[in-house]
Amino acid sequence: MLCTVAMAALAGCGDTHAAVPAEFCKVPVPKAALSPLIPRGESAKQTYVATEAQPGAACALSADGHRVLYVDVMLWDRGPDPVNWKTVGAPYKYAAERPVSFPGHASIGSDHAVVQASCTSRTAYMSFAVYLFGDRVENTPTGYKKLQRFIDALVPRETKKFGCT
Repeated sequence: MLCTVAMAALAGCGDTHAAVPAEFCKVPVPKAALSPLIPRGESAKQTYVATEAQPGAACALSADGHRVLYVDVMLWDRGPDPVNWKTVGAPYKYAAERPVSFPGHASIGSDHAVVQASCTSRTAYMSFAVYLFGDRVENTPTGYKKLQRFIDALVPRETKKFGCT
């Protein structure tokens, strides 16, 4: 019995999470911002596809074969069209315009976000569509907070990668 308990402790049974990657979408993201989005599991896998028609990428993270996070990133070489940020998130649960840590605007909900980050060096902007899937979605009035922490960490690094600083 004691050997079984000791082996279980050494094997790491119980409350395990898939390995939290140090990067997402080819930029470093703090583990504290990414780990709340990854469910319990054995393995995490990422995909990154650069867009051809326009600078940007499609990035996905799966845990144990189930998609948990998907982000579309696009760089636009013009100013953004006017957006009513109070209504952009209306189709999504608990989405609302939220303050962000970078120049721009965002509508962030518990499982979806639409973000526009302003470029500071020229008239351009970057758009982000963020989708969170699975049991890590908290469909509550405060469930957006974990997605917002991730966005506040990811977006400034992506804008820098694409020269939108």
